[in-house]
Amino acid sequence: MIESVSNPQTEVTGEGFIDIRRRVAERFYKDPSFNVFNAMFEMSVAAEDFIDDVALNYPDNTLWVGGSLGRGEMLPNSDIDLFVIYDDDEYKPSDIRIDGVDKFEIGHISKNRLNDLLQYSFIDANRFIDGRNMGHVEAQDIEKKIIEINTPDRQLANNISEYFYYRYFDFPQKTTDKGPNLKYSTGSTRDTIFFNMISRMNTGIFPAVRGKTPELPDAIHDAELRFGIKPPIDTVNLLFTVKNIAISVFDSTKDPRSKYVSHLSLDIIYNHCPQKFQALGYPTVNEFILGYKSARNELEFSVDSLFTKAINSHPAHNELTTVISADSDKLKTTGLSAVLQDTNEYPQSVISLSAWLLLRNGSSSDDMTELADAMMTQSIDKVWGGLMAVACSQNTPDSTLNKLADWLFYNEKGAYLLKLITRNPASSYATKEKALELYKQKEIIL
Repeated sequence: MIESVSNPQTEVTGEGFIDIRRRVAERFYKDPSFNVFNAMFEMSVAAEDFIDDVALNYPDNTLWVGGSLGRGEMLPNSDIDLFVIYDDDEYKPSDIRIDGVDKFEIGHISKNRLNDLLQYSFIDANRFIDGRNMGHVEAQDIEKKIIEINTPDRQLANNISEYFYYRYFDFPQKTTDKGPNLKYSTGSTRDTIFFNMISRMNTGIFPAVRGKTPELPDAIHDAELRFGIKPPIDTVNLLFTVKNIAISVFDSTKDPRSKYVSHLSLDIIYNHCPQKFQALGYPTVNEFILGYKSARNELEFSVDSLFTKAINSHPAHNELTTVISADSDKLKTTGLSAVLQDTNEYPQSVISLSAWLLLRNGSSSDDMTELADAMMTQSIDKVWGGLMAVACSQNTPDSTLNKLADWLFYNEKGAYLLKLITRNPASSYATKEKALELYKQKEIIL
């Protein structure tokens, strides 16, 4: 059973927000009884109070927060992602100014463009699905749209695509010649978010209708009850702590070595607040380093188990099993069949799974081209997850990626897949340049 989150124990009204960050960080790093969920709650409440105060000066703006604050999981070093949502496409950029606050980003989007993004994109749309209304202007129409658009097929296809993308593409790409990027390699957000996403898929409870407490502990508890997943509470606490301290160390030292996983960086992190790690059961730095490695493996195992059990118990299990059990030679045929025919209730999910398994299993360039060509005959809402795999695969020929960039410019509502083409090592310089230019023209979150 997961312990409940305690109430904030200090008053935040009237205190500078940066000071609040520092105070919560100090307690998070030094007080063994103040765990990651306590820090999430306290920082999220403080951020909400701050944004509510700011919103008083902009009474006509609909404000939406995404990311960690949207999930109620903000920590002292988390960014605040704030979006201003307008009624139509003919608008002037907001003049909202945020003074005295660090790690703050503001985006602007109209309701029409947001509707397109929600319907025709996955990862960019998740910035809003992960979020909630804030400020003083209600947004029931946006909440309703999020719930309506997230059909069972779309939710499952989204989960499939994000799982394979972060597990097999994005995380490995964050490794450099200096070592894995420490912020990403902890996996603290990108891994644990699957507990949230799968819990939403099973319960139908989206952030737009969630309370103010962190989403993650409830999602972990749901996974324990529903699938028998051992709740990785201690692991989550350790990894989020490491990630947050790593950011603090870099902010204070500007030493680039602290950004990458190494014996040196972990030694610096441990010695930043040794009493915290000692209270967590790591009396020496060497034991901490071993514990960190073990925690990373445990979290990946937990997420893999969660994803597998969620797929095996899903109503689309029969359709997905056909894909999973297909050998490499039949995967392309299964995917093409799903693209060109509506023979099941979950076409988006079957297409996504087929394409990502082709990528992971080392498909040929001809396979990826044939699948991409077939998907480019369909509406993008049906094939977005599959095209994501094509855009990521290093086996996709440059000529196909170049063609896909043009097709996405005219069909994608948003621009995330164009951005992925620019990151694909299989893309030539000319294709990367084209995709980047098209991305700049197509991006709809200003």
